[in-house]
Amino acid sequence: MKPNHLICFSLVLSILMSCATNSFRNHRSTPSPRHPEFTSKNAFDLRPGITQKEIEAIFGSPDRTSIITLGTKTPDPWLSLIYYYDMRKDGIGKHKYNVYTNTFYFVMDVQPPLLRSWELELIYPDGK
Repeated sequence: MKPNHLICFSLVLSILMSCATNSFRNHRSTPSPRHPEFTSKNAFDLRPGITQKEIEAIFGSPDRTSIITLGTKTPDPWLSLIYYYDMRKDGIGKHKYNVYTNTFYFVMDVQPPLLRSWELELIYPDGK
């Protein structure tokens, strides 16, 4: 192979590798949003004491739920219903795990369960 051909082949190969790498990075960094209803407007409308049904009306059904006892080191522990909204998953490797989860904690001592606190790890800007 002539030296000029080798240089041209190397350039073409490096360009192809660069395009493939950038395409992979762009694909991973811009996944389609899960739960697009988590907007900054909806997040600022949250307040303690709203019901479980109101949360479902705003954000839809949760991906996972659990019931646990909180305050076990206090004189009056309480049952809590927890809603988990899995916002984004990591797609690398065979073990897919949640990268961001929005979580709502409800007090179950009263019916309907009332929102006590929440953790929002990912919200989307309002689309206008």
